[in-house]
Amino acid sequence: MNLGEPMRIISSVPVDGWRCVPIGAGRWHVLFGGRQRPLLMPAESYHLQKRWLSFFVGSRLKALYARALLGLNALAPAIGLLPVLRVWCARDRGVPGQPDDASMTSMAAIQIGTTGPYQKAAALLISESGQGLALAKIALVPSADCMVAAEAAWLKQLAGISELADQVPRLLAEGKAAHGRHYIVISLAPTNEVTTEFTDGHEKFLGRLGRARLETGDFAASACCQSIEHALAEVSLYARREEVAQLHCAWGECRKLLSRFSGPFVFSQGDFVWWNIRVQPSRIFVFDWEYARLAANPLADILNYQLLKRAASGRNVSRRYLIAAMTRARAFARKIHSEWKWTAQEISGLVLAYVLQVLLDYSRASKSIVRTEPVVRCYWRLMESRSAWLAA
Repeated sequence: MNLGEPMRIISSVPVDGWRCVPIGAGRWHVLFGGRQRPLLMPAESYHLQKRWLSFFVGSRLKALYARALLGLNALAPAIGLLPVLRVWCARDRGVPGQPDDASMTSMAAIQIGTTGPYQKAAALLISESGQGLALAKIALVPSADCMVAAEAAWLKQLAGISELADQVPRLLAEGKAAHGRHYIVISLAPTNEVTTEFTDGHEKFLGRLGRARLETGDFAASACCQSIEHALAEVSLYARREEVAQLHCAWGECRKLLSRFSGPFVFSQGDFVWWNIRVQPSRIFVFDWEYARLAANPLADILNYQLLKRAASGRNVSRRYLIAAMTRARAFARKIHSEWKWTAQEISGLVLAYVLQVLLDYSRASKSIVRTEPVVRCYWRLMESRSAWLAA
C-alpha cells in the first residue's frame, strides 16, 4: 500500500478562502488498506474519529468494524493495531500562493479511491474544533481529471434547478493542484443517515430530476441510443470477437424491442445507489455526479438503485429478483411519466438498454471486458439470460 504519491497530490491542492487546507504535516491512522480503499483518519481523539467516519462509511457493519478498530487502538495505542502514516512536510515548497507548512493547523480525513483510470481521493476538510466543513475531491491520475471536471460542470447545471435546492452539493471551488490534477470542493450533506430502501423521497427526487431536463422522441434518434452505439463501437476495438458478437446480438434485440418506442428521456444521476445518498426526514441528498447524463434512459436510475448494490457485493441477480425490479420500475415510470403507456415490451427493451450501458461503461473504463469483476460478471449473465426475462 503506497500512499506517498496520492498524499503528495492531495497536499498540493489550494483551498483559497477556507480556514483549512486538505492536509498539513501530521499523523493519520490507516483503515481498510490492502485491496480496499484506504481511509486515513487524523490521529486525534476517538470521539472525533467516530464522527468523521460517518462521512465515508455508510454500511453499518463496516462502520461497526471500523469503530471497533479505532476504539481498541485508542485504548491501547502502544500495540499499534492500526498502521500510522506520517507526513513530515506535506506541501511542495515554492508553489505560488501556498502557505508554509508551519502555518497549517487544520486537518482532513482522507479516503483514497480504488486504483484505476478514474482514481480519486476525497478529503473531508475539518475545522480546528473538529467540525466537517466541506469535501475536496481530487483526481489522482491524469485520466481521472475528466471525471472531476465533469462533476463540476454537472453541479453548475444542478445549481440552476430550484426544485432540487438543498438536495445536491454546491460547488464551492474548483481548479488544478500543483501536480496538475483537477480538484473540486463541494458542500456536505446535512445528515449522514443512510438507507438501502427506495423511499418516497427517492421517488420524488428522481421525478423532479427527470423532468428538469425532459426530452421526448423516438429511441432510435435519442442520445440514449447514440451513447450505447458509440460505447459499443469503442469496446469492439479491444474486446474478444465472441464477446463483440454477443454484445451486438443483444443490441440488435434491444433496438427491435424499442423500434416503436417514443417517450421521455431524462436527466439521469448515473450512479444512483444508496451509498451516494443521505436521508433526511422527508427527502434525500444526492452526491457523486460525475456519471450524470442528459436525455438518458428513463429507467436507468431506479434500476441502478435496485440492481447495482447486489451486483457490486458479488451476489447474483436472479430472474425473479430482476422481474420484481422491472415491475417496480414500470410502476415508477407510470406514476412519474403518466403520459406514456409503458408496455411490457418497452420496459424490457429499456432494461436491456440499461444492462448494456452498464456493461459498456465498465468495459470502457478498464479498456477490456473483465468478466471476473463482480458488476461486469453479474450484468453479463443478465445479458446472456435475457430470453428468460425479455417480454415476447
